[in-house]
Amino acid sequence: MKHSLEGQKQGYLVIISAILVGIAYQFLPYVFTNTPYLEVIGALFNVTLMFILLYIILKEEFLDWFKHFSIKWVLIGIPFLVIVGTLAGSLWSIIAGGMTSNDINSILTWEYVIKNVPFMLLGEELLSIGILYAAWKKLNWKFWQATMLCSILFALWHLPAYDYNALQCLVTIIPSRLVLNYLFKKTNSVWVTWIVHIAFDVITFLPILLK
Repeated sequence: MKHSLEGQKQGYLVIISAILVGIAYQFLPYVFTNTPYLEVIGALFNVTLMFILLYIILKEEFLDWFKHFSIKWVLIGIPFLVIVGTLAGSLWSIIAGGMTSNDINSILTWEYVIKNVPFMLLGEELLSIGILYAAWKKLNWKFWQATMLCSILFALWHLPAYDYNALQCLVTIIPSRLVLNYLFKKTNSVWVTWIVHIAFDVITFLPILLK
């Protein structure tokens, strides 16, 4: 019972911490309005805070996520995520009568992708997997319940990038997050979900980057 209560405490701490970090991230453009370092702060904010918080709360359990890797699931995950993401984007295009839009498209360059995207996506993975792991392993939710909570929150964190169109975020982002969560379930590896996430985003950005 003591262990169970301690695990629940850790679970709630992780979820609350991740939600607060995710919310705080949305206010960065308003807090650092006159600094040339906003881009750097934005890239490092989530990954730095979540790494520290997850290590403090979960300790070795958190570090274990970095000790596993599977090239098999990377090779499976990349095309799987591309297919799912493309289908979700196509579904939204049918619903909305046009292509999806994302504010990041207006600032995309190869330099931006190389310097910022890897850190931003690792931050997103730590936020998302932190919530998934906490609900699934610490609060003893069923995996489908934990992955849905994680995916919905992950989608809503993208609201500013999609002009606060909640339906678009839910339709286009939840399916992709579900794939990444499944990859973590199969591998217990943050490296796998991170690499697959990067590959998916770069493939998605290619039409803009190659113009």
